[in-house]
Amino acid sequence: MTKLFLPFVILLQLIAFPLTAANQPDKPRLVVFIVIDGLQSEHVMTIWNDLNKGGFKRLYTQGAVCNHAYYPILSTGMAADYASLVTGSTPFYHGIVGNTFYNKATNDTQPCLEDNNYNGIGTSDALSLQPLLASTCTDELKMNTGGKSKVFAIGIHSAETMMLAGHAGDGAVWINNTTPNLATSNYFVAGLPHWADQANMDHWVEDGIKTEWQPLYNISTYFFPAKHPNSTHGFDYTNNSSSMTENIANYKESPFVNTLVTNLALKAMTEEHLGQDDYPDFLGLEYTVQVAGDPSHELASAEKEDMYLRLDNNLADLINQIDSYVGVNHTVIILTGTQGEPHQQQTLQNYNIPSGQFVPVRSMALLNLYLMAIYGQHQWVLGCHDKNIYLDHAAIEQKRISLNEIEQRCANFMLDLQGIQTALTATQIMAANSNGNDEASRMKNSFNKHRSGDVVFTLMPGWVEADNQGHILPIDNDKSSYTPLLFFGDGILPQTINSQSITDLAPTLSWLLQTQAPNANIGLPIMLKRKDEPSESWNHSK
Repeated sequence: MTKLFLPFVILLQLIAFPLTAANQPDKPRLVVFIVIDGLQSEHVMTIWNDLNKGGFKRLYTQGAVCNHAYYPILSTGMAADYASLVTGSTPFYHGIVGNTFYNKATNDTQPCLEDNNYNGIGTSDALSLQPLLASTCTDELKMNTGGKSKVFAIGIHSAETMMLAGHAGDGAVWINNTTPNLATSNYFVAGLPHWADQANMDHWVEDGIKTEWQPLYNISTYFFPAKHPNSTHGFDYTNNSSSMTENIANYKESPFVNTLVTNLALKAMTEEHLGQDDYPDFLGLEYTVQVAGDPSHELASAEKEDMYLRLDNNLADLINQIDSYVGVNHTVIILTGTQGEPHQQQTLQNYNIPSGQFVPVRSMALLNLYLMAIYGQHQWVLGCHDKNIYLDHAAIEQKRISLNEIEQRCANFMLDLQGIQTALTATQIMAANSNGNDEASRMKNSFNKHRSGDVVFTLMPGWVEADNQGHILPIDNDKSSYTPLLFFGDGILPQTINSQSITDLAPTLSWLLQTQAPNANIGLPIMLKRKDEPSESWNHSK
């Protein structure tokens, strides 16, 4: 968004929030913010007839539904998605450009929330939310209530869970990558909550890793075939690697990790007495429908279908317990997903759809040879990360080379390579319009002057990044990323919402909570239709 347009949006928010707050029902006592990694509306519709009434169906039929909420940013990893969800902003402002970013000072990559001023608890990872440069909707809630609102987040991955909790959150709990236990950071004053510590003592994570995965129902009832069929059960998976790190990685993309998150959520809700007073509380949850060994968001296997069906049961259990403990009339449940690649490479090839693999290491070697032919012997290209090319500014300045000139030469060179769709210099990106949903706008929104490269490129449809061995890198290339966005409870009436930017989610939550929007917010609140009086209790029967 341009600098001229941002103050206009802020002015609209300052006008709209006080006027609408006076006419709103009471604040919800509890917000449950659910993000499902890999969630797609089309997947839910495909298996709709097999879902029970209390999970996805309850949210879709009794809530406000936007089937096509779009991400106005390039797909560079889930951390950037989560940061955009909770800030109502984009990497241009909030600074989280990916799961990792290239550190220009050390010429190396680092985790997006790495901070050696803090220590991990149950993990060796040193993390904080200081790299997230904007406030979140939970930060604004904390400030609005003088710290009296309680904010917790439970998830699968560290950065995503921490961003759900926000800078001022009371606690964030996730699964460590190398040992079978729950972990957190001493950035959160409370440390590891007692209920999470008890779960560690009771070996919840370890027991989940040992659980054998077979179909929930008879395999003949599944719409899709098993990716790795088993004649006895349909499919059968066990985590029996000699590497605990590998076992944990597989567990994090299995249905049992969602069961763990659900059980922890119910523990947190009762142990922390969430939603039991007049100060709204917040519980952020990270779920997944991603299956180990498949980085795409494609629904084409019984395994992923089973992930959805089991998660559907988890959601039903969660909603029922919330209804019993707090009441859905006093709770806002928000559900959305992340962006990602819709199809596997093999699927595209099977249907004769153009596709390919782009190998950054080889291309950067060619680019550096090209630059040496012009500017002399030197390693002009320091690195390439998440489709960002980083040049040696010190050498460029010492040789008195025009930065704009060498950037443009790099961009022009990249455009001649097979598989490249777009290549823009940092100067061109900074001058671009950020208000549209075209590729140039998404590049602008995804760019951060402190962490992005000198040249940014995108790939043609169907192309992916790969290493020298042909292994696909976990960076998506989706040209138009949509995900569902649902609001349920607290008097919100069933309704269909037109396509919205995911940056509208945070200001909508702030509107519901009657707080200020996050300080880098660029979205506008969705004016949801709501009842003035609480609705009757929902019938739990299936």
